[in-house]
Amino acid sequence: MRPPDNADPPAVPLLPHFLQSHAIASAAGPSDDWSAWHLGRGRYAVWVVTMQALTPPVRDAVQAACAQARRWLGAALVPHCQRQLHVTLATAGFLDGGAQLPQAYGAAQLSRDLLALQHLPAAPLQLELGGWGSFEMAPYLQVRDGRPEGCTLHGLHGVLAQTGPGLALTEAMRPYVPHVTLGAWSAAWPRDQVLQWMSGLPMQEHWQAAVGEIALVSYAADVLHGPLTCHARYDLLRRRLHWLQRPDWA
Repeated sequence: MRPPDNADPPAVPLLPHFLQSHAIASAAGPSDDWSAWHLGRGRYAVWVVTMQALTPPVRDAVQAACAQARRWLGAALVPHCQRQLHVTLATAGFLDGGAQLPQAYGAAQLSRDLLALQHLPAAPLQLELGGWGSFEMAPYLQVRDGRPEGCTLHGLHGVLAQTGPGLALTEAMRPYVPHVTLGAWSAAWPRDQVLQWMSGLPMQEHWQAAVGEIALVSYAADVLHGPLTCHARYDLLRRRLHWLQRPDWA
């Protein structure tokens, strides 16, 4: 059963979308609910696999499937989501502000991450994408490591999350689950209703993809589900960082 176009949220409070927005904005709107936490800083960085890292046939198929799923779920999702499709590997921190502030991400933190990445095999990621799932706060396309050895999503998450600041709340809520977020649920919909909607999503093939790079991206800390800016790409084979848009400290 498809969500109605004029779906009304149940008479319960909206969920805080920690998993979708990395605990920076609330689901209630673009209000600055976390100003005491981000201390006026503007850009929060995350390590991800972007859709641009996939081969064009796989990228086009994944984007088309996710767009179709978003249309199906319709009003059950938060409207006007501008965040590009991606697979989150690990949170990094704020790109701006003083280095002494909590959750800061500057030259020292980047050097630490690059050193950690050097210890992983110089090989592409082998991914399998396909199948639908949902967290309490967001539906998603499933992503799995295509092989247990070599360079893997879980291996990348392990080294980057271990060295990075992390967000204890989100890490405590669930283990690392690689995924492509479709959007955020617009309300605390009943579980049975969500399962019914998810079961109506179209069946799909599973796509295989070899990915040779990851990316350091950021988003505006006070904009709910705003777009990502790509700052750098890291070549997994050559173990080299290529800057696209440098922060002030780089």
